[in-house]
Amino acid sequence: LFLMAILIHHCLLLTAAVTTTATAFILHNVPSPNNSPTKKCFISREISKLHASSSSSVNPNDMETPEERQERMEMVKRLQKTFYQDESGITKRDDGIYEDVPLWRVQWTELPGYQNVLNCHVPHYTHMFMKVLNGPKPWYFGHIYLPDGSKNVDNPDYFLCDPNSKAAHIGTLMKVSDYRQLDDGRLLLIAQALGRFKILESTQHIPYAIAKIELTPDLELVSAFYDEAMELALDVQQGGDKEEEKTSSGYDVASACWDAARVGAVTEAIHWESFEYRDVAVDECLEGGSGVSPIANFDATQIPMDESDVAEVMKDFLSSYSSRKSSTPDTRRPVNRHNLSSDYDKKRVLELEREVWIGVDFMIQLIAAINKDPTMHIPVPTQLLGLLPSDQDWPKGFQLDAHAARLSREKAYVGTMSKSPFVAVDDATASSPSYPLLRRAQRLSFVIWCLMDNILAGYVPAAQTRQSLLELDSTAERLEAAKRGLDAINTLLRKTLEGR
Repeated sequence: LFLMAILIHHCLLLTAAVTTTATAFILHNVPSPNNSPTKKCFISREISKLHASSSSSVNPNDMETPEERQERMEMVKRLQKTFYQDESGITKRDDGIYEDVPLWRVQWTELPGYQNVLNCHVPHYTHMFMKVLNGPKPWYFGHIYLPDGSKNVDNPDYFLCDPNSKAAHIGTLMKVSDYRQLDDGRLLLIAQALGRFKILESTQHIPYAIAKIELTPDLELVSAFYDEAMELALDVQQGGDKEEEKTSSGYDVASACWDAARVGAVTEAIHWESFEYRDVAVDECLEGGSGVSPIANFDATQIPMDESDVAEVMKDFLSSYSSRKSSTPDTRRPVNRHNLSSDYDKKRVLELEREVWIGVDFMIQLIAAINKDPTMHIPVPTQLLGLLPSDQDWPKGFQLDAHAARLSREKAYVGTMSKSPFVAVDDATASSPSYPLLRRAQRLSFVIWCLMDNILAGYVPAAQTRQSLLELDSTAERLEAAKRGLDAINTLLRKTLEGR
């Protein structure tokens, strides 16, 4: 099946001349609706082309008219669809473990909250995406960093889950928002990065990787559900002692509650996904899909009107916990409850979120002060401002809140390339179930690097590679890294201003 798909892909790309008259005739002789003179002339013209190609290296495809080419491509696409029927897609379990996830392994890392246009032309990945796109929505796939990309796909040193593998095992769950198949067979895909995952098991290495993955929300988001999970565990035990280390079924209570809390955080993420990621169509992007704003925008029309069923999902998970097969030990799991209150403090995360915003505001003001041309506009990161907290008492001179208020008042459209309505997430959810503050801070901890990537290139220790940021499993740690970067930038800008 794969070899046939590759063959069809090469037909679409038109990368090789047709070498036999029989193959060329089959590809070109697309019947007309009836046996008309047009069809006879078409066949005669094709026979002439075949005679010409048999004695030279000329590709007869180069001799066809645009109409003939379009007709032939439609035939090839119809033939291609017969190879991608009844695709079942990935298997999503209620515990946040997804099976049969195809992996797009490339030489760069995507962070949650970003979006991109993927131009897929490599045969094995075209085949992979065709299987995804002919399956049920949502169209999910995994994004994994691989040095040198496809060159190392079949390199045993980078096989996933091998004991001595050099491969990255932390990646990003992606969703295809829209796609278009071009006449030459390439796929343009609008892909949005949803969240982190770790690979539990690799079920296929080549021609592309397939794996079982576990969604891994940040530690702070998991710990936010720990107390609730503990109470539910006691209910499941029917009056068990909160201090007991083992249940009557023999499993560790703390471990069970931590795993249930992770399931709760995953359920919350799924509940808010439609609001957090506005669907983008290929037609919205410039030049038929060559550009999309790098940060995914929120969609105020998709705010969930009901509460999520986190408690029910966690209780079901705990009820069947003893019968579940453990995937892999979660090394992130705290040793005791005291670790949760000290290391993963919600208050600390929100304090860091505030400090990062103050640093961004100061940076923009410093750039404006250094700028010698008063007519030059200093851009404000409008795509980030929707995440600005609305309940803060900002310091004197802080300006970003006024910019955000103006964008809301003017019902502005924002985006560097594709445009969409500005959404202030706190205000948008004020009259409905409020957007979780920790999710707001987590989103900022990723997308702030869109602003800082180029500025901090090569700067140590403030700079962080995208893969190292992705592998940080704490919102606080990423916000601390962003704060260090902003402090470094602002120190240099201030010295520049003072030295003038």
